[in-house]
Amino acid sequence: MPIDDRLNPASTATEKQIADLEKKIDELKSKYILFFAGESKQPPEKEREYIEASVRKLIYGGAKTPRMDMIIQNLASRFSLYNNLWLKKLNELESGAQIIHKKKTSPTPPPSRREKEHREISLNLNDENSFEALYAAYRELLPASVKTDRDKNKIIDSIKTKMLTNNLVEARVSVAIQNGKLSIKIKK
Repeated sequence: MPIDDRLNPASTATEKQIADLEKKIDELKSKYILFFAGESKQPPEKEREYIEASVRKLIYGGAKTPRMDMIIQNLASRFSLYNNLWLKKLNELESGAQIIHKKKTSPTPPPSRREKEHREISLNLNDENSFEALYAAYRELLPASVKTDRDKNKIIDSIKTKMLTNNLVEARVSVAIQNGKLSIKIKK
């Protein structure tokens, strides 16, 4: 038995355990996507709590090498990002913060020159300012009579969710108004 194992018996994290936990996080991500899409009735809370406890054990159990420590920290950061997003969305659902859009009964005006314009923004999940720039570009494209901040968080959260779903930390995004509606396209 190596000396490190005797000094810290909790440092038993192996690459296989970490790979298994990464797989479980991906499965949990899929379950939450299905839940938020309305495909399943209950959020996978027990699985989330189990993975959260497993990640905590890895972090506090210590790592045998600096390399393993870095792998564990990356895994913990990835799970934390997803976990925060899921909990925020669950909270919004529970508080009824979801905005229900009603169809307009008035005819839509013909597309203007402004609706054909678009903006490109670089986004980074670690930089909130990039999402503020995205929203600012969106507001620039809106007609002066429609400028409001009521959809700001919804738009930003939606883009973050799409980036997380596609495992993107950075992305190039095209923002345009087409037929009076917001069009956002993510380019990897």
